[in-house]
Amino acid sequence: MKNKINIIWKAILVLFVFFLVSGCGDKEKTKEVSPAPAVSESHASPNAPFVASEQSKPSDIVVSVDGKVLKKSELEQDINKIIKKFKDKIPADKQKEARINIKNQLVNTFVMKTLLANEIEKRKIGANDQEIKATKDRIQASLPPNKKLDEFFKENGISQEEIAFAVKVEKFKNQEIGDKAKPTQKEINKFYKDNQEKLFVEPESVHARHILVATKKEDNDKVKAQKKEKIENLRKQLLNGGDFAELARKNSDCPSKEVGGDLNFIKKGQMVKTLEDAAFSQKNNVIGPVITTEYGYHIIQVLDHKPAKKLSLDKVKGSISAHLEKQKTMQMFNDILKNLQQKAKIIVY
Repeated sequence: MKNKINIIWKAILVLFVFFLVSGCGDKEKTKEVSPAPAVSESHASPNAPFVASEQSKPSDIVVSVDGKVLKKSELEQDINKIIKKFKDKIPADKQKEARINIKNQLVNTFVMKTLLANEIEKRKIGANDQEIKATKDRIQASLPPNKKLDEFFKENGISQEEIAFAVKVEKFKNQEIGDKAKPTQKEINKFYKDNQEKLFVEPESVHARHILVATKKEDNDKVKAQKKEKIENLRKQLLNGGDFAELARKNSDCPSKEVGGDLNFIKKGQMVKTLEDAAFSQKNNVIGPVITTEYGYHIIQVLDHKPAKKLSLDKVKGSISAHLEKQKTMQMFNDILKNLQQKAKIIVY
């Protein structure tokens, strides 16, 4: 049996490996995992797998779910593929730990996928071409504009069958959960009240435009002086009534020159600190002094300034509702999976 990881499980693994590499850091020490108790079969969560007795252990089977098995050779192959893909992101001293954790995650994935596949088959849930196409279209819409869907599928080893399976899982989820996960107005109000100061404040921002005369590392003092003279002359033209947008289009080395140097509204933390300090302290419509940064020489003009303000409930209730519904859906789906586990015959060797 070929153990392929569909798009859902790939996302889980990517997040898992990311957590392993960047998560706990030096504050937590790796603990040795004690062997689990030996039993012949288990209805417990595969997140804490039990081990079959050695007497009944097949030579090349890792786990059995209602008779469907994952072979050791297939598991090792998938582990090696993931390790290879993330080898540059996993420190050498974490390789062993990563291998153990990836192995456990793949076993859990096999168990969950098999439980879902069995339930979907039992309910005779299908996926037609139109539903598969709609799913592909949603995936394509989430990719960068220059990324082709076939290329993405090939890079991640996603097959047509796995897309069809994802459609069936979604239909199964909708059958089980439907509108039950939709939050009440009371829950939305509470979340807004509890998180108003932390999440629902629109930070201070400025609408600015600038002209950049870029410098390079190899520029000598003479070249730098010429560029500094150029930016000073541009500033003089602006002070004498020159058209900012036109001068930016003709002289700026920033891509924003295509729109007259317009940077639109900028929040703190989005600009080089020197430019940010100037922009947030400058009065509207003033032509600021020449500013030097690692990128070169800048002239900045602030067109508008918006102070920080709290967002009203009416403005954010849609996003709160979506967030709470997603949380509820995940919890309810997790409970459904636990229920399927309790009914299944799972042996993890």
